[in-house]
Amino acid sequence: MSAQAAGPVRAPNSESIWGGIGGFLSDAVATYGQYEAVKARKNSTGQGRLEHAATPELDNAAVQVEANKALPTSQNSAEPEILGIPQKTVIMAFGGLLAIGLLMKVAK
Repeated sequence: MSAQAAGPVRAPNSESIWGGIGGFLSDAVATYGQYEAVKARKNSTGQGRLEHAATPELDNAAVQVEANKALPTSQNSAEPEILGIPQKTVIMAFGGLLAIGLLMKVAK
């Protein structure tokens, strides 16, 4: 068999993965440009300012939460806590365990 009978010789493919990515990036930049053009038109007519004034301002702009902020209602809210338990309770429990430990040591 000769080399000509094996099939036609094709030219190397000049298309690469970067060509497809470049097209995607061009489309993304064009879409962003259209978005900015719409924003510029709204700002030139004052519509952007009205939309901004109507949008509620949130503490954390990354997360929009529709819940009301709960205000502390207990009078003991100024007392420090350890894992959600008032510090006085934790100290009393530790003191009780220490006393039991000492009694067991003496009774031995």
